Amino acid sequence: MRDPAPETQAAACDAPVTAILATYLADVSHDTLPTVVCDHAKASLLDTLGVARIGATSGDGHQAAVTAMTAGGGAPQATIWFTGKRIDAARAAFCNTVHARAHDYDDIMVYPQVHVSVCTVPPALAAAEFAAGATGAVTGRRLLEAIAAGAEMQSRLAHAYGPFHDASRFPIMLPTQIFGYFAAAAAAGRAMGLDAARMQSALGFAQMQAGGTEEMVVHATDSVGKCLYAGFASQAGVQAAILAHHGALARGRALEGKAGLFAAFFGGNFDASALIDGLGRDYRSLERCTKAMPGTLVAHGYVEAGRSLMRSHDLSPDDVAEVEIVVGPWGLAMSEPATDRRAPATASTAMNSIPFLLAKGLVNGKVELADMTPEGRSEPRALDMARRIRHRLVPEMAAPGGLEAAQVALLLHDGTRLEAACAAPLGHPSRPLGFDDISRKFHANMAPDGLPADRARAERISDMVAHLEDLPDIAPLLDLLPSGDRCKNGE
Repeated sequence: MRDPAPETQAAACDAPVTAILATYLADVSHDTLPTVVCDHAKASLLDTLGVARIGATSGDGHQAAVTAMTAGGGAPQATIWFTGKRIDAARAAFCNTVHARAHDYDDIMVYPQVHVSVCTVPPALAAAEFAAGATGAVTGRRLLEAIAAGAEMQSRLAHAYGPFHDASRFPIMLPTQIFGYFAAAAAAGRAMGLDAARMQSALGFAQMQAGGTEEMVVHATDSVGKCLYAGFASQAGVQAAILAHHGALARGRALEGKAGLFAAFFGGNFDASALIDGLGRDYRSLERCTKAMPGTLVAHGYVEAGRSLMRSHDLSPDDVAEVEIVVGPWGLAMSEPATDRRAPATASTAMNSIPFLLAKGLVNGKVELADMTPEGRSEPRALDMARRIRHRLVPEMAAPGGLEAAQVALLLHDGTRLEAACAAPLGHPSRPLGFDDISRKFHANMAPDGLPADRARAERISDMVAHLEDLPDIAPLLDLLPSGDRCKNGE
């Protein structure tokens, strides 16, 4: 698709998009939210808490960033969920987001690939605690409204950019982070109860801080950027909402303006109607994937296809002489540099590697959180299998509007060639996880060792989230999160 000239697109946008969105975000009400939207907000809260629990107690490389943020301290406005430590709200949002991103196990929109809940749930909770410092309590309904508002903001920004996203090459800009500043500001602003005018200023302050590219997230193999980038968005979004709460002004055309979001980062190309049409009626935030396994989403189909071949033909890893995968432009970025992807030196590189994650699936029959640890990354059988994996680029595999399909071929020692494909992995909107599935994932993350106390705590949290609209105060939910062992990372 040929992008329209920036001036053409800008001229077509006469509507005060930012002001319209600010009014909508300020007015989001539980009383008018459809049940399915509330259910999605609850699922995203539960899933985010679960993956953050794992990220707070395990993972590789992100601990230093959390320690740095907690060292600054600040007023005890909000909680780092799984340590119980209280610091200023913006930094708390950063820490909780980093914990939730530590294993790339959080939910995501399929096209363009944009993470949603990590940019909305942590800032919503941090801002709710900030607001409670003044009001005494924030209700479960208000938290649901904040999560729903932030998720819709993130999703609509992605949809507005989607038609102009070039699927034929891996992107330079990082939409999750760039859009996340606005989603976090929207979630935090709604949690604080900002009116439309102050919400517009919050979006303006988000625009003043927004940024983010793929360099430290995908291409740098000695970086923890993959775990951190959404944290910057959450921190800045909360800060933007606090500034607006105190009356600081930034009321401009933050999204559609001559030097707004889309002009600055995307050549002025965006679909204004995708931002404002059907607000309060059509919910774009329902169209996302809840991951069934950790690691980059584009690898999941390869793991599923490879595992299906191993199971259906009753194969052992020793039967496989070589593996060939066919990749598109996105898959290519997750397969190169080949040496680093086959033997990843960091957790971030492992999470971004199709060959490594596929090797784990072929050898062990699954991909699990422990695979990203130093011990998991050095498993001899998996590394040996990864060295047998070769990738082949087929540019036509690019998937405008969707996820690149996976194609896997196993070449056996006896000369047999077996092939399988996976168009959409489990968790994809076409194969969604239900609330019960997400609840099981949450329980596994909250009680990885099966300890009775952890299981009981997980059950209480899950029940509280399932009935969130009935909570007169979210403080008891937050009180349940820290466990007796506390967090190893950032305590």
